[in-house]
Amino acid sequence: MPAITEHYPVPDRTYVKRIRRHAPSSLIPLIAATAATLPPMSDPEYRRSLEAHLYNPWALLDVAWVSLLRGAENRSRPARRDDLEEILQLYFALDEPMREKPVGERLEGFLLRIAGQQFVWQEPEFNELARPVALFRHTTAADPGKAKVITPGWDERLLGCSISDYVGVAQMLWGAAKAQGGRFDPRQMAGDLGSFDGLTTPEALTRVIDLHFATNTGTLRDDAEASAPKGALRRFGFNPLRGRPALTDFGSGYLLPVPEAALAKVSPFGLYYTGWEAHQKAFADDLGDLFQEYVGNQLRLIKGAKVHPEFKYKDDDREMVDSIDWFVVLDELVLLVEVKSVRPTASLRLGPDIWAEEIERKLAKAVGQLEKSADYLARRAPEFAHIPLGNRRLLGMTVTMEPYHLINSEFRSALPTADFPVTFTAVSELEDAVTITDTSFAELLLTGSASPAGWSLRTSLEGRAIGENPILVRAWEELPLSKTTTASH
Repeated sequence: MPAITEHYPVPDRTYVKRIRRHAPSSLIPLIAATAATLPPMSDPEYRRSLEAHLYNPWALLDVAWVSLLRGAENRSRPARRDDLEEILQLYFALDEPMREKPVGERLEGFLLRIAGQQFVWQEPEFNELARPVALFRHTTAADPGKAKVITPGWDERLLGCSISDYVGVAQMLWGAAKAQGGRFDPRQMAGDLGSFDGLTTPEALTRVIDLHFATNTGTLRDDAEASAPKGALRRFGFNPLRGRPALTDFGSGYLLPVPEAALAKVSPFGLYYTGWEAHQKAFADDLGDLFQEYVGNQLRLIKGAKVHPEFKYKDDDREMVDSIDWFVVLDELVLLVEVKSVRPTASLRLGPDIWAEEIERKLAKAVGQLEKSADYLARRAPEFAHIPLGNRRLLGMTVTMEPYHLINSEFRSALPTADFPVTFTAVSELEDAVTITDTSFAELLLTGSASPAGWSLRTSLEGRAIGENPILVRAWEELPLSKTTTASH
């Protein structure tokens, strides 16, 4: 291992200077070839390994971005594996901006940055690839007539292909790049695209890649000048190689510095931003309606559950208002569920002074909505008569589209409390919980809600036996490469 003479903390300028010793044309392909050999961060064993502390996607992607932004082709020293290891050691010794904060104000900002930087890479690939098809193709909103953008044919209009083909492009980029040292050439796919709905030629495949997945050094530099956070904040901000993971100016075809970045592009999170760029709030509203029904479909998988949708009722001010989104009735409990299609923003990581305000603005309302419906349910208001309560325990859950990591522990103090246990759950956790096989869903919730450390569904699921989620399995089987694999067997 190369020796590092710099002591912590390493200034960002030292890190950048070290990267600049090598031409991007030498360093970027080395990064891609290295990333292609690494296990995914969703693998717990790899996450716990010593290698993962140095070789991981967020670090490699930052090195690639800095090289593309600041590198120069007149450097003659070729980059070797020892050079990359030395650069990564500097990366992990970089100065932490929160270090200058007074004692007592450092922890929250540090944890928020780590969560936004690292945890987003740990979501299971199966869920991340299957969910977009399950959400956009197989889910129908409660009132489809309200939709303004996500109407029949929306995917062809916005993406240039069907949603399953779009996810299939990411699946192909990821898989091919992992197998070919970070490279992908659509011309090699001639004759192998028959499982796609419409992208059945290399030219059609290339068109969608260029439209949504590809970029080049010049474009990255222009965009970074306008919006990228500078210096020590850079590595905690949005890396544009997650939005455009394929480079076009490194030989024939495409070079993916970190193949896993292609998956982020087609997640509901990535699709949200693609739709927002084209349609702003109209797309977000349609997605919210779809997501609410998607959560309901997941809840209906719970064995023995009776699931009731939201309804209108007359409150104490004699106004007609909406209840929470879902009521799940089990023998032991009633679970009140509020759905929020919100996602953590960059300001949550880059502006730690406002972290509490950001969390409260996005999530506090959900606790109030759960409490209000619980109150009317306990009073046995006429509109709530079809929801049996009796001696059942009352629990609350807010389901978000993307994880708010540590929201049930370190950051729970930023949110109001309720008279009954309430947890915040990412939909990926719910997708697993509804299929649990070694205990009942009710027992999973009751045990978790009694934890003095904060009720987290993710923590409750650790070590549990998780079954197959039929909603995700059905979606997975419609992905192009999955259909090819099935046919070959």
